[in-house]
Amino acid sequence: MSSPVRILASAISGYGYYYLKTLFEEIPESRACLVGVIDPTPEKSDYYSKILARGIPVYPEIEPFFLDGNRADLTVISSPIQCHVPQAISALKNGSNVLVDKPMSATVAEAEELIRIKNETGLFVEVGYQWSFSEAIQNLKRDLEAGEFGRPVRMKTICLWPRDYAYFSRNSWAGKILSPDGKVVNDSPANNACAHFLHNMFFVLGGGPRFRGDDNFNCVKSRAYDIENYDTVTLKTVAENGVELFFYASHATEHARNPEFVIECENAVISLNESTQGISATWSDGRIRNYGLPDDDHQFKKLYSAIQSVREAGIPVCPPEAAIFQTICIEKLQESPVEIVNFPIDLVVMEPGRRWVKGLYERMCHAYNKWDHKL
Repeated sequence: MSSPVRILASAISGYGYYYLKTLFEEIPESRACLVGVIDPTPEKSDYYSKILARGIPVYPEIEPFFLDGNRADLTVISSPIQCHVPQAISALKNGSNVLVDKPMSATVAEAEELIRIKNETGLFVEVGYQWSFSEAIQNLKRDLEAGEFGRPVRMKTICLWPRDYAYFSRNSWAGKILSPDGKVVNDSPANNACAHFLHNMFFVLGGGPRFRGDDNFNCVKSRAYDIENYDTVTLKTVAENGVELFFYASHATEHARNPEFVIECENAVISLNESTQGISATWSDGRIRNYGLPDDDHQFKKLYSAIQSVREAGIPVCPPEAAIFQTICIEKLQESPVEIVNFPIDLVVMEPGRRWVKGLYERMCHAYNKWDHKL
């Protein structure tokens, strides 16, 4: 298409602000332009006055936008988790492609319904896991699929990102299993801040989890904060292709540890950590291949990519069929008979702005180093 891609933005504060910042400051209007906003409290956005000055229509919900005869080529959704699929389906049914932020959905049933509607309409849905759009991850995925390293045997990922009281009070559903109106949210490190890295395990390996009895799914779910769901999780499971998967995430450690992973293959080991300063593959014969960092690419490359796909009918980078595996894992975690355990109160350090658990950072790192889900 030669005309600008018409964009409808759902949620323009929080993370949605940065979508607008990218659109307004980096992308020429001749290529893409904002034609509508969906947000129940748009006045909270720093871009609200600019939107009003441009005469861009603003609606509290998505359906009235389309009922009034408005049209969009691409709907960008960064609203609360429980709104992702309903808004995406509404957009698809009204002729708009979709870029929906992570996680794609709160439940597997929702994800499957989104895939069904996407297929019926013939439009595309991109899920905004930004690592998936990076050159480093794309190249690694290509080489894994080509068998460059031999068969993958096991993979582990860790991300320790401490959060404060403000994080868990920033909205009505943070740390909740259900939203105040009873909708499934399953908000947790694994389904929000660290969801990228759980998804990435399935994305680069090219398959989903395989659950066949309790032996193939083991987890520990804990919390230090006064929340409904867990703020700390370790997970051991098995992928469809037999690869063992280990995942470690927490918001309650004293120190941060940015995302790292290791993939052990028959003929090579692939690592992302501070010492490698990027993704590095080392073969058993001593050869080394460097891929760079996933964060070397623009965080909103996903927006550029979605706009390009509208203009040239491109193939989606991260479609729902790839993103659903993270949702399957989250649902299994929530349904697991393993209960969420409160950390012993004598181990929880209460600071003015946050809390953390004594020794948890060391225990998480030790478990990661030993390929063990137990703390």
